Amino acid sequence: MSGFFCICRNMPRCCGSGRTGWIICVITLLTHPDAEPVLRDVISGVLDIPISKVAVKNVELYIGDILEKRERFDVNCTTDSGEQVSVEMQSSAMEGDSMRIGHKNIKSRAVYYLCDLHAKQPGRKINYGNLLRSFQVTFCGYTVFSSENFINRFCFRDENGVPLLETVGIIFIELSKLDKLMSKSPDDMSSIEMWSAFFALADKPERRKVIQEIISRKGEIKLANDILLNISKDERQRAHFRSRQMFRMDHEHDMYVSRREGIAEGVAEVARSMLADAMSADLVSKFTGLSVEELNHLRDSL
Repeated sequence: MSGFFCICRNMPRCCGSGRTGWIICVITLLTHPDAEPVLRDVISGVLDIPISKVAVKNVELYIGDILEKRERFDVNCTTDSGEQVSVEMQSSAMEGDSMRIGHKNIKSRAVYYLCDLHAKQPGRKINYGNLLRSFQVTFCGYTVFSSENFINRFCFRDENGVPLLETVGIIFIELSKLDKLMSKSPDDMSSIEMWSAFFALADKPERRKVIQEIISRKGEIKLANDILLNISKDERQRAHFRSRQMFRMDHEHDMYVSRREGIAEGVAEVARSMLADAMSADLVSKFTGLSVEELNHLRDSL
């Protein structure tokens, strides 16, 4: 199909291989100097408010080590209507995260970066009433929440659902939950639904027909497609090296989780040996710090 971005055809020139390469392309797109209408329309669709102008805030820093290979990329921007927004693409779960623990790490991480974004507003430290509204937006390539909704919005509310203030918010968009959406005609899709479909499926050759229909119905998505067709290697590399602090902290988190898991497995192995020697659960618990319930589970696995 002529003039249509397809990862299998364009990726060697544009972004490298695999899903990570596609995410790099998307972030390169959102920060491209010609793509202000694209970023503006994405933010407007996510926040569901009219926006006439956005400005990218990212400081580009070179990352010359293994951290550049992580699969998490973000872009920070401000709007003319008084918001600052961090838009993040994350293709895979964080180390140690899973549905079993409610994806606690990615949720905690979103809270951390939202608080960091809101607290570091220059020149507004005295008059709190003048703080910009802050939003952390995460497009996930995997499932985080058990609900059927692919868009989940969070803010401060009391037990009756009354908001404290509407100055901060966290928004998760799960691109793994679009099966129901894709049964809709593009004519019936909202702006954020069309963008979600484009971000999730534009690199899927088998979805070319529906993506082409979406492109033909929305000028900003057509512009995004045209820019993706012409992204240079240098532009891709600049996007690849953004957000050094986020990469570093994610790496530190993953290393911490790995160390904790290694220590826990070592303790469990000692407890198994003690239980195998017929030591009582109370005594093993005293030496290892594991609960009797955990020890009973270990005993059942012997």
